[in-house]
Amino acid sequence: MLDRRRRRTDYLEVLLRTAASLGWLAIFGLQILFWVAAPELDTGIVRYHGIEIRHHWQAQWVQWLPLSLAACTLFTLLALGVRPFRSRRRSDPKRVHLVILLGLTVIGYAVYWMQILGNTA
Repeated sequence: MLDRRRRRTDYLEVLLRTAASLGWLAIFGLQILFWVAAPELDTGIVRYHGIEIRHHWQAQWVQWLPLSLAACTLFTLLALGVRPFRSRRRSDPKRVHLVILLGLTVIGYAVYWMQILGNTA
């Protein structure tokens, strides 16, 4: 009886893993968007050679940052919401990476509000 139960596909586990994976992909995409949209760094070598750099945020990429943050938050909260229905035993994984992902998303919101919206006001 125990073997039959374990061979069955657990749809909540598949949903949890898919949502967690999509959340991590969204935070990775957010990092790439932030890197592309951010102003370029003014380093000593750039000043020495007189290379012109961009000092402003690129608007066409900045508009996608809140959407990426929202997707990451949605997938993380979905995975955190499924976890209590799935984890019934003490030996089940605690899914600490989801809490870390949610923390990174909150930090992303803080950076968005302070850096980007603070510079446009």
